[in-house]
Amino acid sequence: MAGEKQAIVVVHGMGEQRPMGMMRRIVETLWTTDKSMLNSGDRNIGPDGNKSWIVPDCKTGSHDLQRITTPPAKDGKRTDFFEFYYADVLDDAKLRNLWRWLLRIVMVRPQYVTDRMVWPWAALCFLIVLIGLVAFGVVLLGLGTIFELDWWNLDGGTAQLDIWEVTFLGVLNLGLMVGLGRLVPALRWILRWPAYFVITLLVYYTLFGISGVEVRSGVVGGTVLITILTGMFFLPYLGDVAGYLGAHPDTVKRRHDVRERGLMLLRDLHNDPTYDRIVIVAHSLGSVVAYDILHLLWEELGPTNENPPSARVRQALFEHDLFVENHKSRYWNDLTVEAYQAVQANVAKAIRLSGPVTNKLGQKTKAYWKITDLVTLGSPLSHAQFLIARGVQNFEKLKEERLFPVVPPRPYNEDFGVLYTPDKLEFSPNYAGMPIPETTADWALKAPRAYAHHGAVFSAVRWTNMYDEPHPLFFWQGDVLGGPVGGFDLFGRGVLEHKVHILYSKFGLDDLRLITHIRYWTNTAQSGISDHIVKFRKAVGLLKSSK
Repeated sequence: MAGEKQAIVVVHGMGEQRPMGMMRRIVETLWTTDKSMLNSGDRNIGPDGNKSWIVPDCKTGSHDLQRITTPPAKDGKRTDFFEFYYADVLDDAKLRNLWRWLLRIVMVRPQYVTDRMVWPWAALCFLIVLIGLVAFGVVLLGLGTIFELDWWNLDGGTAQLDIWEVTFLGVLNLGLMVGLGRLVPALRWILRWPAYFVITLLVYYTLFGISGVEVRSGVVGGTVLITILTGMFFLPYLGDVAGYLGAHPDTVKRRHDVRERGLMLLRDLHNDPTYDRIVIVAHSLGSVVAYDILHLLWEELGPTNENPPSARVRQALFEHDLFVENHKSRYWNDLTVEAYQAVQANVAKAIRLSGPVTNKLGQKTKAYWKITDLVTLGSPLSHAQFLIARGVQNFEKLKEERLFPVVPPRPYNEDFGVLYTPDKLEFSPNYAGMPIPETTADWALKAPRAYAHHGAVFSAVRWTNMYDEPHPLFFWQGDVLGGPVGGFDLFGRGVLEHKVHILYSKFGLDDLRLITHIRYWTNTAQSGISDHIVKFRKAVGLLKSSK
């Protein structure tokens, strides 16, 4: 029977992910442990919770990735979970891509860095510069020893400060510079070359200004240890980020392969008549991948000029544009965002009720747009202004060019919103008897031809984002990688933001906040259900009544 199921597509984040690992935990949270899914006494309730089964499926393109299917929920709808897995595509050349990307991060202009990322960005840059300078200093020491160079005193100078005093003063100076740069954006330039100069003096003083081989050995050994630990942490995780976001010839192919794999999965789901709703749940880097794929797929399957919309869809898009026109405020509160999401749901419903349409070639296919929601968890798109663009102005330009779709979508031009028509309003016999349109929007609704523009994917897709705000100074407490993606300066006023505060227990300690980036789908409450799990379940909305 058509439309009897919905599909949840899970897009994992960065790191060496195990196939189906994240999806199993998502299923446990959204289905297995949610007692509201089934009526009390249902035979599909087992000792471990609601039952589900793993079924072989070829839609993912891999035998290691199978779908997890559920029995009908109490509203009669079944759910299939799929994982869009791409870690294997980005697995090659991680080290080379990582160093390229880190070098780009070091060279980013400090004024491009968002306020909440100043501390972690500065710490990362300082660490990279420190490692590079110590390595260079070791080379100089080696050359001086081999060739007996006398342009410095190899036995150390007449320093009055010991290694600990020098380190304290250096770290204090850098900390004050970062604090000043965060508080006064106009002075953020000091976090680049002036800060790097302080690190250079620190390295020179400790390697060449303090007597004793022990001190030099300690500095070099400590730096080597830091380098190894940094590589162990960064390579499995940031290597994927570099492989996808890097702007190099070898990363272009990997990025294409990742996107094409995701597009193939979504195309198959759209072509399957048993699904009438698709929800994408994306974590971390996966949110960037999902965002890219949504934009590409909209042009192909959305009510664009490739698939001219029906009269029902036109009306829904017209109402969407009317809502945006009546809410021009730069900032929307939660009530306005929720009202806007109802308008988006109306567009998605109109597309679903219209079903497959005849494309511009006159062919009728099985597919039509079915994606209703994008749920992002710990998304680095919060830092898009310097991660994927070159500052605020460049980011705004790319949004205006519709390379980066926003919520609500940017208007087609000064005359039309999302819905536009290429037909000119002319008083000719072809339009005889038609009422005179009061606005250009009315004309787009009644014109012979009208379409949604290619950057309007979020006219039909609701975007809900969850993030755990880190401590302003101790940034490892919370989620420093994620953050808000909504707002006029980022991806639009229509994103529903959920700022959560995740606390968990481990090692006999309660109320821990250490690196919560991977805990958005984990119920961390000692009893009951965590607030972020309640919001996560509502955002996905497996039951008809919950969304």
